[in-house]
Amino acid sequence: MSDSPSSAASTRPVMDLLVQRQLDNMSTGNGAYLETFMRMVKRAGIDIRIVFAPYQSFGNRPWASVHPRLSSLAREIVWPRAVKIGNRYWSLSPRIYARFAVRLVKEAARRLGARIVIPSYLGKEISRDEAEIVARTCDARPAAITLAEYSSMGPALKRLKARTLHACLMHDLLSDRAERFREGGQVIDFDETSLETEIDWLSSCDLIFYASANELAKVKLHLPSVQMAWVPPDAPDYQPTEDTGKPRLVFIGTVHGGNTEAINHFLDDIWPGLTAKAPDLELQIAGSIGRTLTPARAALPNVKVLGRVESLESLGGANAIGIAPTRFATGVSIKVAEYLLLGMPTVAYPLALEGFGDVLDDLVVVANGPAALESEILDLVNNPARRAELSQNARARARSRLSHDTAIALIQSALADGAK
Repeated sequence: MSDSPSSAASTRPVMDLLVQRQLDNMSTGNGAYLETFMRMVKRAGIDIRIVFAPYQSFGNRPWASVHPRLSSLAREIVWPRAVKIGNRYWSLSPRIYARFAVRLVKEAARRLGARIVIPSYLGKEISRDEAEIVARTCDARPAAITLAEYSSMGPALKRLKARTLHACLMHDLLSDRAERFREGGQVIDFDETSLETEIDWLSSCDLIFYASANELAKVKLHLPSVQMAWVPPDAPDYQPTEDTGKPRLVFIGTVHGGNTEAINHFLDDIWPGLTAKAPDLELQIAGSIGRTLTPARAALPNVKVLGRVESLESLGGANAIGIAPTRFATGVSIKVAEYLLLGMPTVAYPLALEGFGDVLDDLVVVANGPAALESEILDLVNNPARRAELSQNARARARSRLSHDTAIALIQSALADGAK
């Protein structure tokens, strides 16, 4: 099944984006980051064709859709062994309907109290037959670049016969992901893999793009000849924010295990002490993460759960102190970039900065542990000059440090070399 959201004729080179998950949810970190990556590719002068793995992309249900924010960035969407009815794609494979039946039984048992983990397919290596179907689909109309989203889709690249640059987008280093989840006490509901296996999946790549600068450095040791680039979180052109109102704390986040653990830790372990010393201090929680709070946490004194905020500028400014009490993470902490771009003084645990390498270290107040975080927050609340200085530095420097110019130049250079 092929669908062309953007039907206008184009002579621009094409990137095939190979996907093995559903793309209907933009409240997750990998959904937001994929949008960032696709926008960068478009700015590089490349059109995008999304090619879904025919079975794994459906997960445990026989229907799926593509979020409009992603479909609008694609010139074409191809989903083999599926049919599109309205805005939904429906699987034509009996195996998907069988999986759906099993999922319904498990879900019913879980709602009755059974402790059942319904696994996701994240990290699961694309099967041989699916890889063949995806490769044949791509070979029929070869793209200038064929990119696997996640390393586990990499084996499909090795089955391509047509001439094309092989590439991968690394939201996470999957071999590190389980270790991070385990350290954070999170449920591991995805396939675990080793670094050696992941390097093999990536071994045919000419280009690899990373959400995390630190993960780039780690993989580069094993694949030194592959060209790599860090693609930082998007840097929207936020309008200057009025530095008005009382000092307040802000936590922005999508639904993600690391965000859930961070906000729960802050509310349980730090917020009571802060409000005892600064009883008028307010905490604003923005984004889809708010819906994961228990009623008791959401009802804590001076906590405001805002949900989705249409204009993030309304949260920013020198009197809004961004917090990132991140104790377990994969990929990159997008909230830190958002805080800085919004001109917010920012306090974070060291792990929240890990995905940025060292490019933001001098713009963020780093706190090594709960006591230090509480102390730094209280100092910022009571020190308007320090807040103003941090806000000014963030506004002046963060945007240039989060530029996509290096990744765009890598794409354009690779295409130029391939044309020779």
